[in-house]
This record gives sequence, structure tokens and C-alpha cells, in this order.
Amino acid sequence: MPKKFKKAAAKRHRGTALDKRAAKAQESRRRRRNAKVVGRRKRKRVEPGENRPAPAPRETAQGKRFTRRQKTAPELGIESHADDGMKLPVVAIVGRPNVGKSSLFNRLAGSRIAIEDPRPGTTRDRVSAYVRLRPAKEKASGEGGDNGDSHPAPAEPERLIELIDTAGIGVVDEQRVNEHVHEQIRNAIASADLVLFVADVKDGVLTLDEEAAAILRRSGRPCIVVANKADDPRHDMLAANLYELGLGEPLPVSARGNRNLKLLRTEIIRRLPPRTEAENVEPPELLLAIVGRRNVGKSTLVNALADDERVIASELEGTTRDSIDVRFSYGGKSFVAIDTAGVRRKQSFEHSVEFFSQSRSFRAIRRASVVVLMLDAREPVTKLDRQLADLAARECKPLIIAINKWDLVKGAKTGEFETYIRGKLNQVNYAPLVFVSAKNRENVFALVQLATELHQQAGMRVGTGELNRLIEAAFQRHHPQPRQNRLGRIFYATQVETFPPKVVLFVNEPDLFPENWRTYLRNRLQQTSPFAEIPIRLKFRARDKVVLG
Repeated sequence: MPKKFKKAAAKRHRGTALDKRAAKAQESRRRRRNAKVVGRRKRKRVEPGENRPAPAPRETAQGKRFTRRQKTAPELGIESHADDGMKLPVVAIVGRPNVGKSSLFNRLAGSRIAIEDPRPGTTRDRVSAYVRLRPAKEKASGEGGDNGDSHPAPAEPERLIELIDTAGIGVVDEQRVNEHVHEQIRNAIASADLVLFVADVKDGVLTLDEEAAAILRRSGRPCIVVANKADDPRHDMLAANLYELGLGEPLPVSARGNRNLKLLRTEIIRRLPPRTEAENVEPPELLLAIVGRRNVGKSTLVNALADDERVIASELEGTTRDSIDVRFSYGGKSFVAIDTAGVRRKQSFEHSVEFFSQSRSFRAIRRASVVVLMLDAREPVTKLDRQLADLAARECKPLIIAINKWDLVKGAKTGEFETYIRGKLNQVNYAPLVFVSAKNRENVFALVQLATELHQQAGMRVGTGELNRLIEAAFQRHHPQPRQNRLGRIFYATQVETFPPKVVLFVNEPDLFPENWRTYLRNRLQQTSPFAEIPIRLKFRARDKVVLG
């Protein structure tokens, strides 16, 4: 690591405790009524006729700019422009903690997307997924009663919706993100066409249920009361207690037991707005997984791409827990950015939620089209960064190394920092570097453009003739050492796959080509072929012997 970066890091670490004490003291003074803040400039007297200067913006306890909640379009009496065929129906799942919202979300989505944990406050962000709902098949009996012929009755067509899982209303496990979490819940309700209010049928109506129901009644959104945890038909009669919420007839279901979920899907389809052209959605151009250590700016980058406070971005470490898919548009095309939880050492896990968060981060790398490894420009490269780069290389995913918070580094040159990064992450020396500032939105969409170019490289094909000439030149320049008096021979090679490109080499004996020579060949192909900035998968296969009879 260059000396200037080491000195800056040491100086920053020495001043951390002092800065925290000073910030805490200043925060306590600011919260006291009529308290004086040390260092505040005296207000300049405004003479008659002069314009009074604008007051300084207020800040919340989390350091964000204070803004009052804006009224929604229905509250202002304005028609929504989202109903012009460009918006998918949105269904939000809300309720108090530990009623099974995430379990219901995963059941309806058909995949374990949200983290399910009995600890209150596990979900924080708006976890969303595109879900295709199919109604239950109903049968109409003929004149012969039970023994007569039956034919399927006309059913509602299947619908494509955006399903949103939200945090529990009223309880947050970390007080410093309380405001952010409830802001995400309010945004989910405001954007929803239909709300699934989930309650525990065994607990009945609690105080938090009444508070959540009051919020929904004020919003005016259509609502379905889901009486969850009705694992047995004997529990259905308990659902009558939920009538007092004033949100309509409750529907008893069991998300864990997969009971009555077909009826719930049919009811959701029946209550949705009319079908629009937006449901003929095209698949995204690519999936962009944003990974890295804690507090390097991953959520801030996702919000900058989406141009919305889509996920919670806080200086508190470990704010993001689920892997969240966020759709955004760029250049007339649709993309998906996957915001992941920050990785940390397994020895530092405090509970099972952190384990599941990290496993979902690794799964995001495996299903992504392009991986963005975010680094803090003020911090040195760590072992965790190298592990993430190794995982992307093993999965043969195109990789972009994004150096975030570059605006906070003073007196540094990009060339020197690139040399340092290449030395620390030499296993992915093909990966391009981008210096960004997610907070200031600098080079954010240049990163998306670069990801598009890498994705196009991964989809290219090289002709068999040209590929064999490149491999023959690499073999003549440096061939593997003989083993047991046998020299490895390459008969021919061909590209068999794309995304990522896979090259199969037919040889006399695969064991005669050691791993170091395969690495040499891979690096040589990246220098001479169109796959300059993406990993290449090589497969050595023994040529079958043909016996002429």
C-alpha cells in the first residue's frame, strides 16, 4: 500500500474515537432546546430591502436532510400518470413483526428470497420480486351431482405483479434506522395497488395490529386481511376476531403449511386493477450484482441508479440484510441492480441473520450477469475483498472494480491507486477499474455502460479457425513441460458456450497440461482475443480414439 494511503488511514483511525466523542457532544447540544453550538457563526443583520439568506437545511438524527412527508397523488386529487400502461400492479405485504410476512412473500414468489427469522426487525428494506400469479382452477358440477360430468369454469387470467415485502410496523431492532425503516413502509403502501395486511390468527388483534390497520385506513388502499398461521381448519374460526380491524373479511391461510394460498392468489387477481401492457415485461438487459464489505456505499450506488431512496443507505454498518433486486432504466433499456449485504468474517457473526445475509450475497454473484466489487478509496484492500474477487473469478463472472468515495481522497492519483489495486487483486487483473462517487452520482452511469460492454464481450463467439491460430501461437511461444517423457499436444479447440465463453481443447492427455500453463493460456487469450476484460472458461478433453474395423 503506498505510504500516502497508509498515513491517511493511520491518521483516520487515530482520530476515530475523538471524532465520535465530538460528534456525540454536538448532537446532544443540537437536541437541547435553545442550546448554543460551539463554532456557529453569528447571524448577519439584514438591512431593510435586503433579501434574507435561506436558512440552513435541517438534518435528521441519521445525518440525512430533513424533509416532511410529501402527500401522495390521490391525497392531492391528482390522477396518477403511472396508469398509462407503463406500471406493473404492485402488491405490498404489511403488518406487525413476526406474523409471517416474509414467509408469505417467499411462498407467493416461489423462492426463498427474503430472510425468514423469528427475531423481530429482521426485514428492513423493501424486498421486491416479479411474481406471476395463476388463479385456482374451479370446477362446475353437471346435472348429475357428484357423479355427473364436470368442466372447468371460466377463470381469471394469470397476472404479473410486483410483490413487496416490508418491515414490521412498530418494532425495529436498531433504533438508529427506525426512521429509514418506516419511510420504506410508507413508500411501499403509497405505491401499492393492493395491500396484504398479515395478522397472526392465534394471537388475535394486538395494539400494533390496530396501529397498522389505522395507517392502512388512512391510506385508502384496497386491502386483503390475511389471517396467517391457520395451520389447521380448527383455527379458521379464530379469524373472526380480525373483523374489528375494519379492513374487511379475513382470509385464513398458512404460509408455512401452504394452506389456502391458491384462494389467496385468486383473491389477489380479482382485486387487481385491469390488465395493462406493462405486464408484457421484457427480461432485463443484465443483472448487476453490487458486492463488497460493509459500509462501502453499495446501497447509495443502488439509490443513485434507481434515482430513488429505494433501499436504506446509512452510515450504520450492516443496515442491508436481504439481497434486493432494484429495476432501473438506462439508455431505453431495463436493468436490475442487486443490492447485497456487506460481507464480514464468519467469526464476527452475531446471529443467524448475518449468516443468511452473506449466503444471499454469494448467491447474488452466482446469478448475476456482471459483478461490481465496491471498495472504499480510503481503506486498504482486505482479505474479504480478495475472497469476493476469487468467487467472481471461479464463477467466471465479468467483474468491475468500483473505487467509491474517490471525492474524499485528497492528493492521490488514479494511476498510483490502480497500481496498488492490481498488486492486491492480481487474480482478476483483467477487470477494469472505475473511480466513482455514489453520493455525488459521479461516473455512476459510466459504470453501467461499462457493464453493458462487458456483457456484450461475454456473448461474443470466436471462429474455430481464428481460435486455433491464437492457441497455436500461444503454444509455440510457451508449451508445458514434458511429464514422464510425454509432451502435451493440442489437436484443435472450439468455443462451445457464451455467457461466459467456454473453450474446449481436445488434447492427447489432459494431465499433461498443469494448472499454471492453463493460467498462462487463459491470460494469453485475454490479450489476443476479443475477450480482453472477461474471464474465459477452459476445458481440456482427451480426444476419443476411433478404431477402424
